[in-house]
Amino acid sequence: MTSRRPIKLVCVDLGGVVVRIRRSLAETLHAVGVPGYLLESISPEEMHNFRLSTSRHQRGEQDWNQWLDTAHAALARHIDRDTLLRAHDAILVGEYPGVASSLGAIRKAGASTACLSNTNDRHWDALIELPALGEIEHRHASHLLGLEKPSAEIYRAVERSTGVAASEILFLDDIEENCAAARACGWNSVRIDHQRDTAAQIVAAARAHGVAC
Repeated sequence: MTSRRPIKLVCVDLGGVVVRIRRSLAETLHAVGVPGYLLESISPEEMHNFRLSTSRHQRGEQDWNQWLDTAHAALARHIDRDTLLRAHDAILVGEYPGVASSLGAIRKAGASTACLSNTNDRHWDALIELPALGEIEHRHASHLLGLEKPSAEIYRAVERSTGVAASEILFLDDIEENCAAARACGWNSVRIDHQRDTAAQIVAAARAHGVAC
């Protein structure tokens, strides 16, 4: 399938597309040695409050230290601050093999590259040091824009920032809800399977939409 208008911009999510991540609080806590029974002691209300604090952090309404305070309080101190810090850092596992090369091939083919990620200030400082980010020309993140996917406003912010029309953007994300929101804004979008070779999927999606990479 080829887009009706040529793709000028390939925009990728980071976690689950460019970078392998741990995808749940349980997984990250397990990675830093927290026993399962501690998770079982967290009530649904406490988990809800934790997620609200994380959302505020992603929108840039709280910096790292403020988030650590509110997340600690939200979990009713079941988990100490140092463990929360280590778990937060353990979310980022590492760049998927070959992604930097895939993004470089897209640029060589004449399309621009961008990212649009729900992330936060501490993770961003680590992400921008990765090789793949060197192949991304337009870097957008929720905490910098004050918006989160899947809100329509965040996609419109990317259009304004890059000057590229919705129909000329290809968006790749591992979460279908985010892909559907992009399509509702007039973007082309393909869901990436984070459990398979994401670098190959990036190239295949770009080629399917007319980018000769």
